[in-house]
Amino acid sequence: MKRSQDYYHNRKLLRELKEDGVKYRPKVADMEIWFTILNEQIFGNKLMRVKKFQIKHDDELHAYYGYYDKKHKKHGKTRIVMDNKFPSKKKFVEILAHEMIHHFQAQYDEPVGHGPTFTAWRENFKIKGINLYKV
Repeated sequence: MKRSQDYYHNRKLLRELKEDGVKYRPKVADMEIWFTILNEQIFGNKLMRVKKFQIKHDDELHAYYGYYDKKHKKHGKTRIVMDNKFPSKKKFVEILAHEMIHHFQAQYDEPVGHGPTFTAWRENFKIKGINLYKV
């Protein structure tokens, strides 16, 4: 499937994602596609692109958001790192969306964390059919 077809197919499926128990192994291209979809449907296209997407195995964390150049965080030197396996595609999308909230917080000078500026997204996530996790 071509990238544009894949994008629109996935966009349609955001609300249809289910916990199906099928293990999912994302690629960087999956992160880029879902970032675009989530940015449009949840964040109103207000997020700048993350400069670096990475996939790596981590027994401790499923994902994290951070700066790979702390001196230039205002200039978009940011990254999202995701584990190389998830219990389902829906869980992968939900965790990516979680990390995107942290990107939004940093971009708009809000405290980066799981406080009120994080939980404020819960209803918007629910409307789109995905869960907001604090972990």
